[in-house]
This record gives sequence, C-alpha cells and structure tokens, in this order.
Amino acid sequence: MTLDDECRDCLYGSQTKKAEAIDTDKERLALFKKEARLVCDSAPESSCAPLLCRDLNLLHGRILGIPLDYTKEKKMFNTRLLEMEDAIHASIRESEDPLKEALKYAMASNYIDYARIYNLDKGAVELVIQAAKESRVDGTVYARFRKDLSNAKTLCYLHDNCGEIVLDKILIRILKEQYPALEITSVVRGKPVINDVTEEDARDIGLCALAKVIGNGTDVPGTPLGEISAETLDVLAHSDIIFSKGLGNLETLYGEGYSAYYCFCCKCNHISGRFNIPLWSAAIVAE
Repeated sequence: MTLDDECRDCLYGSQTKKAEAIDTDKERLALFKKEARLVCDSAPESSCAPLLCRDLNLLHGRILGIPLDYTKEKKMFNTRLLEMEDAIHASIRESEDPLKEALKYAMASNYIDYARIYNLDKGAVELVIQAAKESRVDGTVYARFRKDLSNAKTLCYLHDNCGEIVLDKILIRILKEQYPALEITSVVRGKPVINDVTEEDARDIGLCALAKVIGNGTDVPGTPLGEISAETLDVLAHSDIIFSKGLGNLETLYGEGYSAYYCFCCKCNHISGRFNIPLWSAAIVAE
C-alpha cells in the first residue's frame, strides 16, 4: 500500500513527540525535526508507512544518540496479559463459538501499537478487553476462514506487537484445539523495532510450545517482500493459510498476490477509507 500525506504527517508527529519525551536539548530536537520532516517528505509514493517508520527510527540513534528502546513497555504489556491469559482463554472456550470469540480478541489487541500511539500505558489492556467484547467478526470472512481451515494443513501467522501477541497465542491455542493437525509457523520481526515481537519475546510468552517461531530477517515493522529472509518467503509461498496481524503487515503485504486474512485495529483514516471500516474499530478482512 502506498504512502499518502496522512501517513507522512502521522509518522512525523509520533516520532517528534517521542523525541521530545527523551531529549530536552533544543538544538538536537530542532535538527531531528528538520531531518525527520525531510525523510517524510522525500519518501516516494511507492514506499509505505513501515519502511518510512524504519527510516525515522534510525534518526533517533544518529541525531539524539538514544536509539528507541521499548523493552520496558513490551515486558509490561506481555506480563499483564500473561497474568490474564488463562482466564481469558477459559472464558473464550465457554462461549458459543470459541474460534470467533478468540478472533475478536486478536482483532482488538492490535490497539497496542506504539508506532501509532506514542504514550500508551497499561490501561490500554482494559480498553482492548472491552473492545474485544464489542467487536463483530464479518460473517462472510469468517465462513471462508472456517472453510479454509477445514482443508488446511499449514498456517503462517504474521505477528505484530508485544502484549497483542499473548492474545494471538490464545487464538493459536484455540486453533490447535479445534484443528490439532494444523501446523502453525509464527513469523516475528528479525530485529527489535518499536514494540514489535521478536523471537526472544515469543519465547518469553511461551509461544514456541504451540508454533514454530521464526524471525523474518528485517527491522522493518512489517513484511517487506524485498527485505525478508528466504525462509519467510518460503513459508509465505507454501502455507495453506496466511493470517496477518496489524497495519504494518497489511501495508507491506496487501496487494502483493497473496491470499491472506488481515486482522487489525483500524487506527487511521487511510485504512478506514480503503476498507470502509470505522476508525478505531477492530476488523478482519480477506484478500
């Protein structure tokens, strides 16, 4: 998906707020803002928000001398949701349709995104839980997903953010309970970027017990086909189902010829208009 002015302005705004939160030197901040504006304005339309986000992240270390580090925030959200995991899983299993219920939590959990919301705190967890209860899964997409699952042997799960990944783990638990022969490969980021999931994060929350976990080989907060590893390309090419989480994966993969399910929280007008989905709603769409 191509860049538009909203993408450029949104990323510039969130990155400058992050810079102001970690540095008070006026000269460095002025230089950072000047360089960030140049990076945003000069990025070609053929680029996309995740690639631009990676370029902006590099400025923090080069100009401010303080690379962005979300280790504390990632552990905070993972820990909080791990404390809730068994209770949420139990409530989902008791619902009328556990798979549909688990999808609602996976959809809503994409709200936990520091690329879009720079000042998240642990109160976001309660917002996610409430949003999951109020979410609706598109009936046509769900019926197709169920049909595909009945014939599938392999599923590629493209993950996005920490915290969110615990609710992804619950969905994977439900998938394994209902489709025990399904082989699931979880693809995470190859290097730390924003609050996105890495292999270390996936191990910490116990995902490796349910799925094969691989890093995608890149520090882009998405799945850029020109930069991801050969192993990830192979998994995408040979999986019966691709299940993609978050806007970064959507913006790098949608329209590239893959039949996939995209599960996300609609956090910008660009995506809202593209898919006719209300802003800040949770959604799943199919390509």
